[in-house]
Amino acid sequence: MALDSNSTDDTKNENSSLLIVYIALLLAAFFWGSSFPATKIVLRGFSPIAYVFLRFVGASLIFGVLMLRRYRPLGKRVHLKLVLMAFFQPTIYFLFESAGLQYTSASSASMIIAALPGIVALLAGFLLKERLSLRQWAGVLLSIVGVIILAGFDDNPTYAESSLLGNSLVLMAVLAASMYMIVARHLSSNLSAVEITFYQVFYGMLLLAPVFLFRMSSVEWNRVDAPSIGALVFLILGATLVAFLAYNFALTRVDASKAAVFLNGVPVASVFVSWVLLGERLGILQLLGGLIVISGVTLTNWRRRTIARRRIM
Repeated sequence: MALDSNSTDDTKNENSSLLIVYIALLLAAFFWGSSFPATKIVLRGFSPIAYVFLRFVGASLIFGVLMLRRYRPLGKRVHLKLVLMAFFQPTIYFLFESAGLQYTSASSASMIIAALPGIVALLAGFLLKERLSLRQWAGVLLSIVGVIILAGFDDNPTYAESSLLGNSLVLMAVLAASMYMIVARHLSSNLSAVEITFYQVFYGMLLLAPVFLFRMSSVEWNRVDAPSIGALVFLILGATLVAFLAYNFALTRVDASKAAVFLNGVPVASVFVSWVLLGERLGILQLLGGLIVISGVTLTNWRRRTIARRRIM
């Protein structure tokens, strides 16, 4: 009976731990999804360059505090790779994303960004010679078809005249983020997630600083209001700090492939929050394109699960 009691307690503890992990993953997906409508609110007061630079400054300060006890000297080649990585993501990525969000809906942008894993798989196949299975190729092609529908046939009435430009800029952000992931493949084995993120935002801040200082006189600071400041604080604390820590906490408890499934919730959260805060509505083609993108990404990242019970039976 003691063995049964211990076994029951272990099962309860395991289920409780998994529940905390799933809550953390849902929290990360919600904050990342909410970042798209929050960015649109920020851009009502800040220019894209001012917004991105200030977000980098805030994130650098936060992760700088986290790095106080983790700092260690790194080689010059490692720093050069980190600068290259920061050039693609977050610098170029956020500039294209924030510029695109001025001309398209937050819902469309989030669904195009959701195609990122499929684009990464495609680039890894060409640039890193990684072999893709037939299932992964099918998922990549589905993602591309979904992005084409979203970018070229966006039927959101609010952005009817500018959605093609906005979606194209967001697609450029996806390509920049894909290149970042290709570069980061070799860094993740030697650096912790906190180190990589700190140097990303720090070098991103340094790269953008000259542009920000050059354009600072043209920033209309009188347009900055309480909602845009509040949204900026949310993006620094929620979409950067809380989401990052929650997702990386989950990665210490479950496989990356399982955690990645929850990223499909990012566009869902974005659509919901955009509807509540911005009053955005999905067109039929938007919905169709988004569903195709999510299906393609799920197919690309699907992993067959080995069932341990077969050995017992």
